Amino acid sequence: MPANEMIVEKIVDYTPHMRRVIFSGPGVADYLADPPCVPNIKIYFPRPGQLLDQPGEDERGRWIFTGDQRSRVRTYTVRWMNEASSQLAIDFVRHGDEGLASAWVERIVPGDVLGALGGGGRVLKPGGYALMFGDETALPAISDTLEQMPADQVGQVFIEVHNEAEIHELAKPEGVRVQWLPRGQAAAGATRQLIEAMETLELPAEQVAAEEINLWVGAESQVVRFARQWAAKVGIAKSNRLIIGYWHLEMNEVAYGKDSDHDRVHGEMDFERPGHEAHRHEHTHEHEHEHTHEH
Repeated sequence: MPANEMIVEKIVDYTPHMRRVIFSGPGVADYLADPPCVPNIKIYFPRPGQLLDQPGEDERGRWIFTGDQRSRVRTYTVRWMNEASSQLAIDFVRHGDEGLASAWVERIVPGDVLGALGGGGRVLKPGGYALMFGDETALPAISDTLEQMPADQVGQVFIEVHNEAEIHELAKPEGVRVQWLPRGQAAAGATRQLIEAMETLELPAEQVAAEEINLWVGAESQVVRFARQWAAKVGIAKSNRLIIGYWHLEMNEVAYGKDSDHDRVHGEMDFERPGHEAHRHEHTHEHEHEHTHEH
């Protein structure tokens, strides 16, 4: 069957650099009726200035990409969804129009169409002491994770953003503290703010044991590589951490995925939202944890 076609219904700029796109239509309804569809969604972009083309399928129901089609797939976080109204929202970072997704986001109007190829993926498991570190490319995933946490969750979250204008209220448990790290005039990827946040981290006065910490990191390649070294140094087990490179300063999103699989390692946290564990979607099996966020 063809990719689910999602129609742009509404565009909301909730900060100067974060744009929320609300999709609707029969394709969204079909996508939401065929779990797993969260937390991540693989979206398929048309060629610039053209209508959405469709990939083929093999006899097992897997996508067959021809030409440049595979290079036009990106993975984003489903920010929210409403099955009753057949709506789905995705947040995009606005940072110019150099890349395929970036250019699309800057030029969209209601009525434009994207394809949805499937969804799923691992998330930070609830409980323990939550630690999250990410830049604006990870902000949608961080926001979604905070909203899904149990009410009694405790922890700390560090978010690097462009400047103070990007700071906004996040729904979260009372016991989770969020610290924003605006970088001012510095370019994305040019600061050590997230690394320094790890180096200088102070846990609560009541000692938190390393085995109680659940760590999530989503950021530029050098940050995630440091995060693994730091996590090992402080004694956070692989099974208690989920660390994913969302982008690489010197590579585009496709090259980064091919070069180093977004700096993934085996043996890290393997936790999926309840209800999604046994429902792998055939179309996303090979790349179900891939992230190709543009920056």
